[in-house]
Amino acid sequence: MTKYNQYAKRLDAAFKEAREKFTKAYTQYNDAQERYAEAQRWHSGENPVEKEAKVFRAKADMMEAEKGLREIRNSVWAAYDTQVQAIRRDLEQDVRTSYAASPDAIDTNTIELLKSGVLGADDYYSLVDKFDNNQTMLRLIAKYAKEAAAEANKDSQTRMALNVLCSEIGDGKNKTIRAFDDLCQMSKYCSGRAGGRYSDNHAINMAEKWEQLSGAAVEGF
Repeated sequence: MTKYNQYAKRLDAAFKEAREKFTKAYTQYNDAQERYAEAQRWHSGENPVEKEAKVFRAKADMMEAEKGLREIRNSVWAAYDTQVQAIRRDLEQDVRTSYAASPDAIDTNTIELLKSGVLGADDYYSLVDKFDNNQTMLRLIAKYAKEAAAEANKDSQTRMALNVLCSEIGDGKNKTIRAFDDLCQMSKYCSGRAGGRYSDNHAINMAEKWEQLSGAAVEGF
């Protein structure tokens, strides 16, 4: 656990709140469907007029529950995403305050090495590990990696590796920010909105796996 654990806990709480709202609407709709199906079944001794009224009420309830689920589906995860963006901004500001850019943070020997043009993709990744808590150096490494990726003599595999690195550490993103982004992606996966066609049933099944898949990451953040 690090001093930034509160941000993972906020994300965890936000996900669980969104999940609870979605699950409630999903359950209400399923229950209404079952009541409508039951109302349609004929039982001996039923009054036809009362039967018709019962079916009508059950159908109306089901349609209302379906509308509620549709509204929740369209709003709850959008609101969650907005919360996540706000949490990430707070975390990023906290990290930047802790590791603000500073001339004193520049390692001149490493800068000369970056300028030399002799580094391969693996070398850049090694430097990221070395300077992970140095925002100034991460920004400079990303700058030179981007320039290196644009060089005509770079093969496609090296160019891709350098571009991926720039994406990962661009603007000084250190391992704390990257770990939070991974947790955000996990939450999207657990909301059923990643990796293929969406369905409510799939979203419910995935949401139940949140604690199993993210518990260690949240506690250890």
